Amino acid sequence: MTFEDLPLDVKKIPLTDRRVAADVIDLIIGDEARADGCVGLMVCDEQHRGIVPIVLSDVPPDADVGALTAVLDMILPLVVARGGSLLVGRGRPGGGVPTDTDRAWHQQTIDSCRAHGVRLLGFHVATRDGVTALPEPLTAAP
Repeated sequence: MTFEDLPLDVKKIPLTDRRVAADVIDLIIGDEARADGCVGLMVCDEQHRGIVPIVLSDVPPDADVGALTAVLDMILPLVVARGGSLLVGRGRPGGGVPTDTDRAWHQQTIDSCRAHGVRLLGFHVATRDGVTALPEPLTAAP
């Protein structure tokens, strides 16, 4: 499935389904944003349905993880107040194999969400090659 195949009632579907979550990231992080570098956040409600997409553009591929921390520290308290969750995507140029920077951003997102008590629904890397989900934290394993 691609974002072009999303069901008409996607606003009613919880983004806990990894396939749908990847398609939503594919939708909110377009080709131009991937080429320029960006971070995309989908703020979700208490039932994990996407309600507000936020895309910050012109993020260099080697951007410092501290910038992500600052963004998350501004947004996560609002997510907490709503009782919601968060889906995150990092758009960047290049291929789809995760880089060390992707992994650092992923870990920082996990740490920030944990510190704020927000459920992270997933972290994806969006490139010209497609959307790749990074693994869930080991604490999510059975």
